[in-house]
Amino acid sequence: MKTWLQAVLSVVLLVGFLVLAVALVVAVGAFGLGYGTDGDGSGTREIRPLIVGAAGTVLFALVFTLGRVLTRRPAPLTGILLSPEQAPELWRIVRDLAARVGTREPDDVRLVAEANAAVTEEVRLLGLLPGRRTVILGLPLLPAYTVDQIRAVLAHEMGHFSGRHTRSVRIALRARMIIVGAAQNTVDGVLRAVLSAYARLFVAVEQGISRQMEYEADRYAVAVAGRDAMVNALREIRLVGTGWDGYLADHVLPAYDRGHLPEDLFEGFAAYLAECRGEIRERSVEVAPAEPAWWESHPPLRERIAALRFVPDVPVIPDRRPATVLVPDLDTAGRRLRESRFDRPGTRLLPWDRLTPTLAHRSAREQADPLYRAAARLTGRPDADLGLLLDLLAEDRCLDLARELAPDAAEEDALRSLTVAYEGALEAAAVDSAAASWRHSWSGQPELSTTAGEPLPLGELVDLSADPATVPAARDRLAALGIRTTVTPAAAPTT
Repeated sequence: MKTWLQAVLSVVLLVGFLVLAVALVVAVGAFGLGYGTDGDGSGTREIRPLIVGAAGTVLFALVFTLGRVLTRRPAPLTGILLSPEQAPELWRIVRDLAARVGTREPDDVRLVAEANAAVTEEVRLLGLLPGRRTVILGLPLLPAYTVDQIRAVLAHEMGHFSGRHTRSVRIALRARMIIVGAAQNTVDGVLRAVLSAYARLFVAVEQGISRQMEYEADRYAVAVAGRDAMVNALREIRLVGTGWDGYLADHVLPAYDRGHLPEDLFEGFAAYLAECRGEIRERSVEVAPAEPAWWESHPPLRERIAALRFVPDVPVIPDRRPATVLVPDLDTAGRRLRESRFDRPGTRLLPWDRLTPTLAHRSAREQADPLYRAAARLTGRPDADLGLLLDLLAEDRCLDLARELAPDAAEEDALRSLTVAYEGALEAAAVDSAAASWRHSWSGQPELSTTAGEPLPLGELVDLSADPATVPAARDRLAALGIRTTVTPAAAPTT
């Protein structure tokens, strides 16, 4: 379907919705203020407050939603701008693609902290007049893609400009906001059901057209970048998105919540992607939906890839360089993007080889601190250390210590809490004694290794400490590992 036809259809459906809503208000309001008949047959006005109220809610929802949409200002774009001087080859590709697909070149190229690419246009009059164009490129794509693949992705986005999709999508988006918003803000169940059914019809029609736009943009991409590059780019996009989400969730956000942030945020993602690519690919297949939601604007990836088999291919000289070459000073760009997206006052920046040990040791101390406090209360000694814990365990006061640690928990839960806290005490003591150190791992939890490079035998130490008869053996094993039991631990920092 032609783009202008989508815009016309969106406007027609919007007008139809407004007519339906006004008709409901008039009809229901007239019934609520209708005439009744008394016993002698004379006419009297009978006001039905509930029905009048229902009509009022529809009118209020419609006026409220129209006001919000018409006064709504677009959210400011995030990320950082890349000038032609900062990324000359990237700009050359963008300008070349614009010329090839027959559209006006963009005004800006913006780098963002998302595993995605897009285009936007600051149109006026609901999209009827053109405006400033911006190409948005996610920095996480660069370490995962080749120049060929990035070129195909950008060709797809420039195809949206060529088909004037950005303008019609803006009109459709505003129409959707009005229709869906009015339906959601209607209180009455019956009237809301009627308006919601119309809204669902609008979204289904509009999204069907949006999916056709994606197919059209894919054809533009193949025509200028080649079929192989576009197919490979589509196959990798879910992997990159899944990897970026996992990287943030497992490695970045836990540190961010504790007031820390890696200096090499995006370089870390490149390392994570390189080491865990196979695992990320398996996870990306698991999270892929069997069918897209009915409101999803993009067709399933497998259908887009299948459709490309019928698109005429063009000969293209392959360029399999890593896409990172498109931004020469990527480190500086990454630092600027990190500062604009993640940095906040008080955040401590550390490289990965220091960030993980710092947070892991802090976590171990936080686990151990309540246990040391419980031991101090139980014995009346203010200087509780690992040696005092071993003394209590040798005296068979394990249960007393567990109850002091978790007085409100059941016995089994209290003992479990004691085990976890004691493991933290062992880990903290090993690091404080310089007998072990934490190592960062992209594929799992941080690893605590001894100076000999072996994993700390945490399970063995816990088992020896659990039996009063083997506590002396636990002390000998700790001494052999170089872990001192007389180091008074510092209080864990408040989070």
